[in-house]
Amino acid sequence: MVRLLHNPAVRERLRQMRPLYNAVFRRKRNYDHLPTPVDWLSSMQGRGVFLLCYGRSGSTVFADFLAAHPGIVTFGEVLGEESYYSYFQWLSRGPLWLWPLRPTLMEREFYRFCARLIQRQGGLRGLFDIKIESLHLIEGNWRMPGPDFRLFHHLRDAGVPVILLTRRDLVARYVSGQVAERRGAYHSYHGASGDSVAPFEIDINAIRAQVAQIDATYDTIRRIFASRENFVELAYEDLFVAEGDCTRFAPDLPARMAALFGVENSFCTTPRLQKVSGEGYGRVITNREAVEAYRAEVLSR
Repeated sequence: MVRLLHNPAVRERLRQMRPLYNAVFRRKRNYDHLPTPVDWLSSMQGRGVFLLCYGRSGSTVFADFLAAHPGIVTFGEVLGEESYYSYFQWLSRGPLWLWPLRPTLMEREFYRFCARLIQRQGGLRGLFDIKIESLHLIEGNWRMPGPDFRLFHHLRDAGVPVILLTRRDLVARYVSGQVAERRGAYHSYHGASGDSVAPFEIDINAIRAQVAQIDATYDTIRRIFASRENFVELAYEDLFVAEGDCTRFAPDLPARMAALFGVENSFCTTPRLQKVSGEGYGRVITNREAVEAYRAEVLSR
């Protein structure tokens, strides 16, 4: 059989039969009558809040702060694999049992998944932690990922509450991610030790490219949601304040989140998680001087 498939004459006959095969076994369904992404988002009636951010921007600590509120449930990184509410686990347990999922349906199913999660929470508000670097997974792999995604426009058109969580020190973010990846631990509860990281060199050009990409995405999101009342931008560096030997969330943060989520202000201001941030990375970064020089350049902009 394999040898036959390598025969040019046989392959040409099979190509001629492809339209008939597609018509019988791969008939395209008409999905125009199904709800659109905006329809699914609108059905949440403002009870689903989307957190847009890049990794290593404090989203886990911030989401933990929100999850301590009795009226809010956090779904974690829904485009990740480890989350209990992972979109891909939901696909495996449900839709993929019924029909093969094509890339053209990946996006539509994602919004149905989000709406179903909110509907199952009764009157609770829900937080979707969306990592921007993962959005190409639901918007198709037929284009190069850029600073703009359809998700941003769907959220705006549906009037969904949105939080943009940024990080000003993007060089520290990159280095922190590199160190954490080598440690095998991104947060304090993972329990890895920094001493296990062998010295390595940071690629300055890789940082430059990533900083440019992230800045462009931040600017795109700000433009799309400009003047929207239910759009809040937070910087990781502004989430915390020092009180003696303790660190607490910023005093104005609970009131801002209570207003955005439409809940009573009963947040706990004591962080329960600590980031494994990579501070003091001079011990393991062999080109620390070059990294610090570029870091100063970025922070001075």
